[in-house]
Amino acid sequence: MSDNITENIKSIFDSGRKWLELEIRYAKLTATEKLTVLMSTLILGAICLLLGIAIMILLSFSLADVFKSFMSPAWAYLTVSGVLLIIILLIYFFRRQVLENPISRLLSKLILDLKPEKQ
Repeated sequence: MSDNITENIKSIFDSGRKWLELEIRYAKLTATEKLTVLMSTLILGAICLLLGIAIMILLSFSLADVFKSFMSPAWAYLTVSGVLLIIILLIYFFRRQVLENPISRLLSKLILDLKPEKQ
C-alpha cells in the first residue's frame, strides 16, 4: 500500500515538473515571438523615419525652387521653413493621437495578447 502511494506521489511530482518545464518553454517561445514582432516594428519604423526625412528634405528644396519663381530665394526658403515649423507644431500638439495612442495600442496588443472574443 505504501509503495503504491509513493509511486503515485512520484508520478504526480514528475508530471508537475514536466508541466512546469513545458510552461517555461512556452513562455520563452511566446516572449521570443513578441520580441521579434516588436523589434521588426521598431526597425520598420526607423527605416520609414529615415526615408521620410530624406523625402521631406527633397520636397523642401523642390518647394523652395517653386517659390523662387515668384519671390526672392531668401523668402522662398523662409516660407518653406515656416511650413515645416507649422507641420512640426501640429505633430507636437497632436502627439497623443498621432504617436502615443498607436504605440500604446501596439504594445498592449502585443504584450497582453488582446484578441476579440468570439461569440
